[in-house]
Amino acid sequence: MTDPERPGDEIGETAPGGTEAEALPPEADALPPEEAPAGEQSAGADRRKSPRGSRPSLEEERDPVVREQRGFRLRLEPRDLVKLRELPGSKGKSDRELGEQFFDGQAERLAGAIAGDVATPADVRVVVDPYSRQAFLAVGTTIRGIVSF
Repeated sequence: MTDPERPGDEIGETAPGGTEAEALPPEADALPPEEAPAGEQSAGADRRKSPRGSRPSLEEERDPVVREQRGFRLRLEPRDLVKLRELPGSKGKSDRELGEQFFDGQAERLAGAIAGDVATPADVRVVVDPYSRQAFLAVGTTIRGIVSF
């Protein structure tokens, strides 16, 4: 039965002035992507099925990244490595790669910031705050230096 106020409501009927696309049963519009004809993929095609290449590990690293500089053993712990993901240019890189890249650019400055204050050799934990763009240098439980980057 059709609703008198909605002509073409019955499956297979077209509304006056309507097109064939409007005449299709409602189930025809809801075809899953894998059942759609191969040549008619829309711009919103399921990209999960297309190959993208290798992806970085998005799992948290369990080992710290360590760099020796001027007699200091600079260490980024796993929970600090995760914070490096917030920095610009981190997309597509693993936590380890981000840690190495950070030390490549900042290790000399970090060691220089505590060189006159902390005796060598020393184990220095580097705590990164990506929002203020600062690295806090901790020896034991004491912050011995802060470096903006």
